[in-house]
Amino acid sequence: MTLNEWIVNGRVGISSKTMWAVLQGIETRGDKPYDPDDFSRCYKLVKECNLLQEDLDKISITLPYWKPYVDNWKKLTEMYEQNDKENWVNSKKIGMYELMQKLRTESDLIAESSIKPNVHVYGKLRFKSCNFPIINKYN
Repeated sequence: MTLNEWIVNGRVGISSKTMWAVLQGIETRGDKPYDPDDFSRCYKLVKECNLLQEDLDKISITLPYWKPYVDNWKKLTEMYEQNDKENWVNSKKIGMYELMQKLRTESDLIAESSIKPNVHVYGKLRFKSCNFPIINKYN
């Protein structure tokens, strides 16, 4: 399945749509998977579209708050597949939700520490600065 087929016919959530947008070169702030159900849609995107590790790396480079998820993708995949195989009856024992909460905390810390270049905040006003040379007429 292609990415375009997936966005139309796949099981889409906000985090998987974020992945799709990055891979399509569409600027987005998007969101991350918060729980195993969110991850299931991301997992299916990766599987159905035959995404590679380099695709996941592109997502974490473009959206640094995705790095904890990408770094742990193999573990999340193993946990998801084990849960799916066991019909989620041992989900507490497998601990996927708990791992995802830990990754969410790491992700939030990354997002909070990220400073957007050339974006200035004054009170409630936000604007992008222009790259004009600064001229100080008082010197």
